[in-house]
Amino acid sequence: MKVTAGQRVVVVVAHPDDESFPCGSLIARSVAAGAHVTVLCATRGEQGERVPDAATDHLPLAEVREAELHAAAALLGVATVELLGFADSGFDGPVADGSLCAQSIDSLSALLVARLKHLDAEHVVTFDGSDGHRDHLHLRAAIEVAVQTSTAALTMASLPNSLMRRWVSEMQVMQPDTVYLDIDLDALGAPDDELTAIDAAEFFELRLRAIATHRSQRSPYDGLSPDLQRAFLAVDHVRN
Repeated sequence: MKVTAGQRVVVVVAHPDDESFPCGSLIARSVAAGAHVTVLCATRGEQGERVPDAATDHLPLAEVREAELHAAAALLGVATVELLGFADSGFDGPVADGSLCAQSIDSLSALLVARLKHLDAEHVVTFDGSDGHRDHLHLRAAIEVAVQTSTAALTMASLPNSLMRRWVSEMQVMQPDTVYLDIDLDALGAPDDELTAIDAAEFFELRLRAIATHRSQRSPYDGLSPDLQRAFLAVDHVRN
């Protein structure tokens, strides 16, 4: 991903924390290069699994996560955050009316085309859904359609299958009840040979701080061995 000063980067994500967990150092890299970064977030993440917090437990989760999104974005240097207003579909179960996955790809991509045009997007960044979450995959499909009518370059953050296999091994001990352990190992993450690795060590600490801003959510990197955590967060794995 090559970005220069003054260029306009639009980061399109499904939930608050997707800008930091998979895309944080891509954003930081763009800001460091002098780009103007906008985050478009499709939902307010109200279906996320909530971490108890006495300071915010009385507030609706959507409100808490929206505030976390703005705080993390500011930390990363994002200029503007926009919410698209869809409901969080959740990881599984029935798809509710108004949720992201209830939108047709055609209607969602048309909305994205309009927003990208309005924002003069020159680069689009998103997450490829390699964790298996249906909102991530649905949004990716719509973005791939949308950029076909745009001159913007598309970069997708990804999770290598080799690292996800190591992650599963550690999570089986730490969080054996996580729904992500139900996904077929062969389908979890992307094939390593489809990805490009980019050194992101200079943004490692900043990315950790942005991730920690999302206090209502358990980070998938918490408690991992230091080597595995750095393998995920000090390197960007992208599809181009």
